[in-house]
Amino acid sequence: MLTPRIGWAVAVDKNGFPLAVVRTTDGGREWRTAGPPGLRGQPLRAAFYGAREAWVTWSSPGSRGWPVTYRTTDGGRTWARTGSIPIAAIGASAPDMVTGQLGWVTAGLGIAAGSSGIAILRTVDGGARWRLVELTTSTGGQAPGAIPFGCDKGNAAVFSGARTGWVAGSCAGGRPAFWVSRDGGRSWRYQPLPRRSGTGMLADCQCFLTAPVFTSPEDGALWATDMPGPPARAAAAYLTRDGGRTWRPVRLPGHRVPLLTPDFVDGQRGFVIGGRLTQGLRPPKDVRLYATADGGATWTSRSASPLLGQATLDFVTPAVGFATVISYGPLRSYLLQTRNGGAAWTSVPARLTGRA
Repeated sequence: MLTPRIGWAVAVDKNGFPLAVVRTTDGGREWRTAGPPGLRGQPLRAAFYGAREAWVTWSSPGSRGWPVTYRTTDGGRTWARTGSIPIAAIGASAPDMVTGQLGWVTAGLGIAAGSSGIAILRTVDGGARWRLVELTTSTGGQAPGAIPFGCDKGNAAVFSGARTGWVAGSCAGGRPAFWVSRDGGRSWRYQPLPRRSGTGMLADCQCFLTAPVFTSPEDGALWATDMPGPPARAAAAYLTRDGGRTWRPVRLPGHRVPLLTPDFVDGQRGFVIGGRLTQGLRPPKDVRLYATADGGATWTSRSASPLLGQATLDFVTPAVGFATVISYGPLRSYLLQTRNGGAAWTSVPARLTGRA
């Protein structure tokens, strides 16, 4: 959601694959198809930048090809094809735009035994032309300043400003898969992360890292799972206040751990779902919503519900927020809303209708 009433999403089919770009103007009750006409299904990726602006990447289904980018500035009523991404890719991310003219896309080039190749391309003219800035492959050795082929880089590159970008993923061992660029994606270096205890750096883990989320060039958050140490599937969240030069682990009361990336409204005020992890694949216990008003230095409990353990948070103001709850077997989603900073939640009777 972009405001308490206006929001975008990607509807999925019963298997969880992208189906269509949708938009709401009534707080999530009615969703209308609002994507480029005729573009539906798994090759669709979308990103949303305002109440009326969105970008879409469409990749060739079932084969390698040049992905194509589209943009709307009128809430999905019309879409313009902006350009093609000149590389034979298996698929590509939605454009990660820091302005209407400047942005990046990440193209997938293939995976092998827990490793993956990617290409990162940049536009400075609103998607009319995309130029290669980073190429990671299994052939030809690793060039200085390149992202290594090893580790799965399943997350697209994200940029917190015109020069600083991040790539995160998962590794079968060793250091966590986390790299940073300070020159617009031309060169990359490994970014260390501290242990959950806050002392020493992670050096040997089978960690999975989500792509960081920034509310400003300085303030960001990310989440990691499969961290070393009990219990199984141990998780951690990290925050930065200095543009990612240093990251500190989030500490919640009662030895609970963050269950997803903290959702910040601004650099100071944010929310995170915490709980106690269990062995195996059982759901977490004692799940609660926590809030901070001091940039994550301290956290207070707002509400408790087992439903939140399966939710993704989306606060648009310190008071108004939404939670998408996913259940499986069969795949279903539920939309919840709060108007008092997470103290209480109500169900939103969401339905999908025709075009916007």
